[in-house]
Amino acid sequence: MIFNIDILGMRMKNFLTWSEDWELEKKVYRMILQGVVVVALLMASFDYFYYSKVLAFLELSFALLSLLLLQCTISYTIGYTFSSRVFIVFMAIPIYWNLLFNESSIESTILFIFLPIITIILRPLKEVVFFATLFGGSFLYISFSGIGAASFTDMELFKLVSMQGLISFIVIVYVQTNKNYQEIISTQSAELKNANVQLEALYKEKEIEASTDSLTGLSNRAAMMSRLEYLYARYKRQKEIFSLILFDIDYFKNVNDTYGHQKGDEVLKKVAELALEGIREVDTAARYGGEEFIILLPQTNAVSAVAIAERIRISMQEQIKLLDTSVTASFGVVEVEEKLSIEKLINRADQALYKAKESGRNTVVSV
Repeated sequence: MIFNIDILGMRMKNFLTWSEDWELEKKVYRMILQGVVVVALLMASFDYFYYSKVLAFLELSFALLSLLLLQCTISYTIGYTFSSRVFIVFMAIPIYWNLLFNESSIESTILFIFLPIITIILRPLKEVVFFATLFGGSFLYISFSGIGAASFTDMELFKLVSMQGLISFIVIVYVQTNKNYQEIISTQSAELKNANVQLEALYKEKEIEASTDSLTGLSNRAAMMSRLEYLYARYKRQKEIFSLILFDIDYFKNVNDTYGHQKGDEVLKKVAELALEGIREVDTAARYGGEEFIILLPQTNAVSAVAIAERIRISMQEQIKLLDTSVTASFGVVEVEEKLSIEKLINRADQALYKAKESGRNTVVSV
């Protein structure tokens, strides 16, 4: 097994630069503040009646400060970093009072162990080292110099520091492991979300491809039939009328034979463009096959459909020319009726189109 110094250094750097924006930290901090407010108020009440009014005042002040920090944290009035640092510093005040004036070594021991644990949970490890040096060093100085009310032997201090180190190590490992786990979950969630967005975009792209004519960009025959069935079902249920326009480019075979299929494709694209320009967003224009096109017009009667067909016919005549010869189309228009099935509706539109061609082409016929 090869020992990679670079990987070890990177891991140590990541370990020492624990993110201050970890969301779970903030949730835990709010929970700690809520618990501290309750516990500090209970301790202040007990100490006021049974031990020390000074300590009770400090604990009450700490409870009120914690409550204020909680409200500011919830309302985002102050940032998490500043708030958690204030909380840790002010939490140390009752602890130092116990160390200096409380003869009970048990309370000082418990508080000495408790403070670093809270610090480890709330702050990055590099700050934990600073606070550990500050609080631990002052605790040892007070104990060795005899300033504090509680007295510790050298062996008791050694065991206390050792216990503190062991507990802190366990908490650090647990917090870091939990953090890494949350970061993995967060990364995987982000990757999954990104994959879902890509899949959704791909699905829409494929869905569009499956329902679109590749040459003209209009709906294809299958998509048009699906839309027609939907409109027909609404008509049967709610009597919501619709009309259908079927049109065919006049003498399109001559266009391909004379100018080539590439020019014929350009004509088809231009016809599709003009068809879209002549209808509403709720309407559907589709390539029915070859040079035939269908337009579905919801909530439109035959009179209005004829006007739309006439508008498209004139646009084609004026805007599509081959050597000064206009490209025209013949149009058949039909409005849905109770007795007409979908098949008969299309057949009737086809009959109207046939009559338009018999009438000399470049015209609109409604049946």
